[in-house]
Amino acid sequence: MMQLFPQPRDLEMLPGTCHVPGGFGACDLLTFFRLVRSGNEVRVGWNTVPGREEYEMEIGEDGITLRVSGEESLFRAVTSLHQLIRRFGEEIPCMRVKDRPAFARRGYMLDISRGRKPRMETLRTMIDYLVSLKYNELQLYMEGDCFKYAAYPEETKDFDCLTPEDILELDRYCRERFMDLVPNQNSFGHMYTWLKKPAFRHLGLYGSETEVPSTLNPTLPESFDFMCSLYRSLLPYFSSEYVNIGLDEAYGLGKYQIEEYCREKGKDQVFLEWLNKLSGHITEQYGKKIMLWADMIYDYPSIYKQLPEGAIALEWGYELIQSQRMTAHCIAYRDAGIRYYVCPSVNTHDSLSGRMDVTTFNIRTCGELGEAYGAEGLLLTDWGSTGHPQSWVWSMNPIALGGQYAWNTGARQDGETFKADFIRSAEQYVDEYFFRKVPLSRLLYRMANYYLLEPERVHVCTMCAKEMLLPMNETRFVHLFDLKDSGDDFYFDNVTAYVRKIMADIEHLSFDEEWKREIRLTAKLIELGSGICRVKLHPDTSASEALELAGAIDGILPEFEETWKKRNYEKGVERFTEHLRARQKEMRELAKA
Repeated sequence: MMQLFPQPRDLEMLPGTCHVPGGFGACDLLTFFRLVRSGNEVRVGWNTVPGREEYEMEIGEDGITLRVSGEESLFRAVTSLHQLIRRFGEEIPCMRVKDRPAFARRGYMLDISRGRKPRMETLRTMIDYLVSLKYNELQLYMEGDCFKYAAYPEETKDFDCLTPEDILELDRYCRERFMDLVPNQNSFGHMYTWLKKPAFRHLGLYGSETEVPSTLNPTLPESFDFMCSLYRSLLPYFSSEYVNIGLDEAYGLGKYQIEEYCREKGKDQVFLEWLNKLSGHITEQYGKKIMLWADMIYDYPSIYKQLPEGAIALEWGYELIQSQRMTAHCIAYRDAGIRYYVCPSVNTHDSLSGRMDVTTFNIRTCGELGEAYGAEGLLLTDWGSTGHPQSWVWSMNPIALGGQYAWNTGARQDGETFKADFIRSAEQYVDEYFFRKVPLSRLLYRMANYYLLEPERVHVCTMCAKEMLLPMNETRFVHLFDLKDSGDDFYFDNVTAYVRKIMADIEHLSFDEEWKREIRLTAKLIELGSGICRVKLHPDTSASEALELAGAIDGILPEFEETWKKRNYEKGVERFTEHLRARQKEMRELAKA
């Protein structure tokens, strides 16, 4: 049986068991921490280890001794002890543990801007889970309609979203659990939600009057004033010394209204101007250091030395090839003296359930490279592209695995095992934490690999999920694939049969019914996407199947909306359901033709 998770750096099993008082540890983690700190059931040796989060734990037949450096160190030790009591009850195995984290910063970033915005109760559930895995940083990614910006009250007056009071409460909740709540406000690219509004469109970079921009024009004083207004509305409610200002995928840079200016100065210098302008304002007004996504700088190593003092570059990459390219980037950051994180992904976006073989490779690679080349942190990202249809249940196992690699990367990959012990231990932990020890996670892993049966393996998405978003007369998704080249129904028939078999196995298990509903809904969505692919392959002979799928959407829509509202703000659900309604209408028209 797994003893502790994340697996500690050094654990030695000792003979015998230790009796703990009845009910001791039955409370939540924070209450248990306060109990240990103020009580005498556990011997605590303060200032007896060097690292801020390092600890030693000795469990013998005569009692429990913790050696710690301070409050945060004690919290990590108590987290391990709490897990043992939850797992074994009043008789816990004797052991000796010496432990410390691989990364000083161990973070999780959740996108709350593309539709799905968790309610406060849901966020607290997430935080408790993260803390149990020894994460110490949380970022809530913001683009647009997800926060009540005081500077623009009209924009969110009728919108259900987080308030300043909510942020203050979350900040306090995190601090009590030794977690840093870092504000995350994109500030260059990914500004589509704002720039599609008529009052803000002029701040963007665009090529035609019908084009909706996504990148701010950095040469306009009004763009800087706009960002200052967003910061003024947001940053004062966070106690963190950091703020993630994004700046990733600014695709308009070097084009449109600023093409000539960028040609004269260089795209790298125009980007650097905007970065330093924002950073200077944030440092002067709020005393915070900035983080930024690294994709806009790693092609310009000449500007590394010109980054703002204390800035942290966030090196991200979620696919197999991107993960492999990180080696050169990490070495370059280390050699240039740049502070940086490695940022893998739960990889659930644009896939409905995730793609677990890619996810495990991505997290492992980031963890090993980051530790080898001096990364300061590991930030696991959880994106919500295309309406954020995926339930958080699909993030649970990647988060557990990310917690392992952020705390202890273990021995380097040997080329054979894929560190299966880490993967299986993460699954066991999730099953214990959420599912009453029911062996569900292995089945979730299998369903999240359904895309391996699709005819094409494509970048950061699955064919079933992506085709669901495209009109029925469109089969090509940018340069990545064209469904017309996918052969016949064989592949999608296999996807449907595979998902149905796994879901039948899940139905036999007894665990929380709300989580089961969300998993069942995911299976229905994958089947729907698979059916849409078949209809698109043979539109002339698929009238009956199109009509059947349109009818299936009638059952999916209310279930999707109801499960959404259980854990999330209601507003935003339409970002995905509008795609389902559009496909439904198109398939009914196809059936009439």
